[in-house]
Amino acid sequence: MINIVYRRYRAAFEGLPFELWIMALMMLVNRAGAMVLAYLTLYLTSTVGMTEVSAGRMISVFGAGSIVGSYLGGRLVDWIGAIRVQTLCLLAAVPGYLMMMLWVDTWAITVNLFLLSLATEAVRPANATVVTKLTKPEDRARAFALQRLAANLGFAVGGAVGGVLAEIDFRLLFIVDAGTTFAAACILIAYFQFRRLPGEVKRSENTATATPMTDFVFLAFLALFVLATMVFFQFLSTYTLYLENQYGLSRPQIGALFAVNTLVIVALEMVLIDYVKRWPLLWTVGWGCFFSCLGFGLLPFGSTFSFAVLAMLVMTLGEMLSMPLAAGYVANRAPVGCEGRYMGWWAMGIALAFVFGPIIGTTVYQSNPDMVWYISIVVGFVVLVGYYLLPRSALEEDQSLVTEEALAPTEPADLVAESAS
Repeated sequence: MINIVYRRYRAAFEGLPFELWIMALMMLVNRAGAMVLAYLTLYLTSTVGMTEVSAGRMISVFGAGSIVGSYLGGRLVDWIGAIRVQTLCLLAAVPGYLMMMLWVDTWAITVNLFLLSLATEAVRPANATVVTKLTKPEDRARAFALQRLAANLGFAVGGAVGGVLAEIDFRLLFIVDAGTTFAAACILIAYFQFRRLPGEVKRSENTATATPMTDFVFLAFLALFVLATMVFFQFLSTYTLYLENQYGLSRPQIGALFAVNTLVIVALEMVLIDYVKRWPLLWTVGWGCFFSCLGFGLLPFGSTFSFAVLAMLVMTLGEMLSMPLAAGYVANRAPVGCEGRYMGWWAMGIALAFVFGPIIGTTVYQSNPDMVWYISIVVGFVVLVGYYLLPRSALEEDQSLVTEEALAPTEPADLVAESAS
């Protein structure tokens, strides 16, 4: 039994290029310091002296910068290269973090936060493009899962350390975040040396005409995923409110639920993605979105910490099935030379969900707290049906992405040989 588990984990992690592990290390270091946003509202209210309403608007400003940054980052990737975009944006974010400590004027904070968000979020499509360029189609879902694993580990460290630093001095959050961002840029410079990837091509007449705006299957896919992601981002607003007000959970208990999410992802996501690569891709993403929404939708049917853990496990299963596989679908669908634009639209869709999901959720919550979660179940069902209704040709294309070699039983020896080649 132990040998079977060992072989499964080894198969899940092996065969990925070394450069991808460098990208994962960069992501881990960068996200380990990503603690400013989590404590931004507290900083603005307690240190700067803003009202809660004004501080909430600053979160919207950050979201607006995320949308613009995701789009521009995707466009820049196809012009100057994914590594260069990441490096430049990370370096640009360093003074942005440090200058946030200096401002007390609302407009100065608004401009600084918008530009900071633009720089940090432009990294997202560039990072996804690197993953796409470095991997074969059948490995991309695992590759994105590895990046998520690194990001989740970083967030876990950053969240814990951020709480301690906030108790000492809020300004330490900006200093540490600036330091880890600079360190992440240094990792890219040290290994990739500010060069283009071998698989990157400059824009040509053939690639210039390709655009996500005319790919209607992609747009339908993205719209459905944004809908489900708006439910997922209730994490940032109504989820904690509901657990505190309706379940009566303490803040340490709520923190424990988030820890369950992180631990399950770190322990199981890579293995799960390696196993489900045999399944129809779009349908699997649809079921992942459904379970993610269902995890939230279960909340009105219980009231104990144990039931909240069960709901979290269901939601986490959906997150693991949907997030990396959806990113892999977008990467595989993008034409050569247009990966940045497709990944930019992908990141922009997530940013839109980040902005509007909490706004809509809190609006509904004010009238009826349970209604948010009932709507979540409906959204999950609509998204699942939507993915099943996408054109049959798209489904056939998805299944062709898994080669006969990928479908064969995976042995460690085979993976070693593949990596060596």
